[in-house]
Amino acid sequence: MTIERIRLAVVINAIVLAGAERMLARVLSRLKPDEFDVHVFTIGLQGPFTEHLEQLGIPNRLYEFVRPKLPNPFHLLTLARDLRRFQPDVVQGWMYLGNLFGGVAAKLVRRDLPVAWNIRHSTLDPQIDSRSMRWSAWLGGQLSGLVPDRIVLCAEAARAAHLQVGYVPQKLEVIPNGFDLGELRPDPAARLRIRCELGLTGDTPLVGLIGRLHPHKDHQTFVRAARKVADRIPSAHFVAAGESQTYSASDLLSWVDEAGLCDRFHWLGVRHDIAAIDASLDVLVCSSTTEGFPNVVGEAMACGVPCVATDVGECAEVIGNTGRVVPKQSPQLLSEAIVELLELPALERTALGTLARQRVVERYDIDRIVDRYRDLWHRLANSGRSGQATRLNDAGLHDGEELRAVA
Repeated sequence: MTIERIRLAVVINAIVLAGAERMLARVLSRLKPDEFDVHVFTIGLQGPFTEHLEQLGIPNRLYEFVRPKLPNPFHLLTLARDLRRFQPDVVQGWMYLGNLFGGVAAKLVRRDLPVAWNIRHSTLDPQIDSRSMRWSAWLGGQLSGLVPDRIVLCAEAARAAHLQVGYVPQKLEVIPNGFDLGELRPDPAARLRIRCELGLTGDTPLVGLIGRLHPHKDHQTFVRAARKVADRIPSAHFVAAGESQTYSASDLLSWVDEAGLCDRFHWLGVRHDIAAIDASLDVLVCSSTTEGFPNVVGEAMACGVPCVATDVGECAEVIGNTGRVVPKQSPQLLSEAIVELLELPALERTALGTLARQRVVERYDIDRIVDRYRDLWHRLANSGRSGQATRLNDAGLHDGEELRAVA
């Protein structure tokens, strides 16, 4: 039987262009067109993510199914209709609602159509995570024995929470995030360029946080820690970049004003030159209350920047011995770790950054991660095609006949 290229349908719920969305785009943009025919089905709103797919030349169909937030029978039928037209060999869900919509719609198309899910979150904590998110995750757990063939976690730290709500352990595997080491690298020219934009010298201590304005990223703890760092190192400056989401830039800047940091805090808003911003830093901070696999940490490490992160999700595993990890929501401990790195002699801090980049090279090179997804989708597609061939032969057809006739 002639092996055709794999028709891959990806179903994702997305509005912003955050870490999970960027990781998906990073993988899909590296697939070979003669090996994969990819189409993304996006549940959300027109915005940065769909625009990013368009820039990358990745076909995308948008469904504005954001309210209600849980699967609606009519929405599922619409998605199933379009999946049937595309005739995928594999359906890949991405994040909880993408998993639910994509998985159930795939089974409406064909009961044995191979399905993979992808989980980007590591906690299901009532004090942190929304009720709708926890309900979606729980429903996924109840359906995990029936719908997906494989379930990808972006972090080993996510396994325990999802086993507790019913996810089938035999279907779980971990594929971490990956990073483009050509794009993300130490860049002295970019360092000087960004610092010039901020009105800073090359030797000004600069600490940064990159992340959407959402309680999960806990900018308030970062600002409080920054106040304590400034008291210890008066020359230190702080920079933040990201997209407004749950709260706005004016909220963030009001916290900065309350902390008395207006003269040394720089807000950049949405930026597309993250590698350059990372390269300008002396320390990258991740102050999150919850994470799966922290893209911002891996990106900064690839740029040779040591990181301080809270001990959530996969942060400690990603950083290893190349930075510092502290408890979440502790401005005091966060500030002490930042000061410790800033007070290292320049050569020692540079050496730590070199170790950080080497850790990313060894563990999270994007090419290796893409190969793991390719292997997953090949395995699923081949299993699905084998099942089709068996049914067709049982019906008196031959392997060489068009298999898509029954899709």
